[in-house]
Amino acid sequence: MGYDHSKKYIDVNAMETYVSIDNEITKLYGKTVKAMEISNIDYKQRYLKLNKSRKMKSPPSCGRIFLGFVVVRNLNTKKEYETWIPDIAFGDMYELRK
Repeated sequence: MGYDHSKKYIDVNAMETYVSIDNEITKLYGKTVKAMEISNIDYKQRYLKLNKSRKMKSPPSCGRIFLGFVVVRNLNTKKEYETWIPDIAFGDMYELRK
């Protein structure tokens, strides 16, 4: 199966659920998040298409392409927003809910 061009626009409810493994992260953003692995350039394209209809942090620089995760934090609150986190940092903060 080739690259799925529509994956970057997936609905939040279709993303996998992850749990925080860091107490400080839990205090700031809640215990659970929705997330999906995408590159920084895919997050930029997602941001350009969806930022007017949802709260999103601006994408990082795209001078080089890195893997990471689109992450929806503060789920089901007025503070809910999307951001992009590099995969190495994401792995230090979250694990897939079992």
